[in-house]
Amino acid sequence: MGKIFSLLLLAATMVLSLRAESGKEKVNLWQDVAIVSAATCVYVMIIPDTRRRIFHEASLARVWKNFRDPIDSAIQGGKSDHNSFWINYVGHPLSFAVLGLYLKERGYSNGGALLFSQTVNIVWEYVIEGSMWLPSGKDLLTDLCGSLAAIFVLNPLSDSGEKRISLGDRRWGNYFLYYLNPFKKINRWIFGQRRSAAGFYIFPARGGFVAGLHWQK
Repeated sequence: MGKIFSLLLLAATMVLSLRAESGKEKVNLWQDVAIVSAATCVYVMIIPDTRRRIFHEASLARVWKNFRDPIDSAIQGGKSDHNSFWINYVGHPLSFAVLGLYLKERGYSNGGALLFSQTVNIVWEYVIEGSMWLPSGKDLLTDLCGSLAAIFVLNPLSDSGEKRISLGDRRWGNYFLYYLNPFKKINRWIFGQRRSAAGFYIFPARGGFVAGLHWQK
């Protein structure tokens, strides 16, 4: 019971931290949990092998065993993970990069988006797949790398492209940067525009810099 209570306390702490990290923009945590959970369920159902195995081989005992020694479970699972290069080193990081970009456009801070995405990472490896086999340390690391790339590289580049376009610089390179986060279009189409916000910008220019204030709707 003590270990179960500790896990519940950890989960509650992560939720509170996520709310605290959400920045000035209000985020709808539970709506995003529901959306990501639904997308995960759809993914599980459309993969024939996973769908079959999760109904016939899933075991809560395996999940409990994974969490009893999470590090060793991940190491051993990584050694036995023989999925193809495209699954382990393209599919996994790409899927978590998509999640990170979605969360950033939903208004999460860097820390909040990282915490949310890595909670999904752990749940997927230790609980969903972990109910059938050992969690893969390879997947945990590549998923983390995908989230980090999205949150700290792709999304800032996309924001830079958006700001330049809004200031009238409509070169194709800025549109390329803008669409590095496709959820700038997708999320706004589904959920509506983000709230207006003022921001300070500074860009390099020929012979110096251009600085000013920008009101983004």
